[in-house]
Amino acid sequence: MGFLQMFIVAIFVITSIVLIFFILIQSGKGGSLGIMGGASNTPFGSSTVDVVEKITWWGILIFFILSIISAILFAVPRKVPVVDQNPSQTIPQPNPETENK
Repeated sequence: MGFLQMFIVAIFVITSIVLIFFILIQSGKGGSLGIMGGASNTPFGSSTVDVVEKITWWGILIFFILSIISAILFAVPRKVPVVDQNPSQTIPQPNPETENK
């Protein structure tokens, strides 16, 4: 495994862990928080929710870009067998002299 592949995998793992963290610390946007009054204590909302949400979206974007890059880097080119254009050479033809005996 080359240096670039190991670097991409390390960044991919770090991004995954950070993304999991930021997804888990977000509060739900369901209606139950609004009913209980726990959605926000300030009249204009909380600005940290916006920051966490932006970090999460950037993390998702980085995650998908790294996924595509790693798929390209780890792709192994397959060797496609060359097919002869003349099939009579690859398939043995029956010999009429030996079939009658």
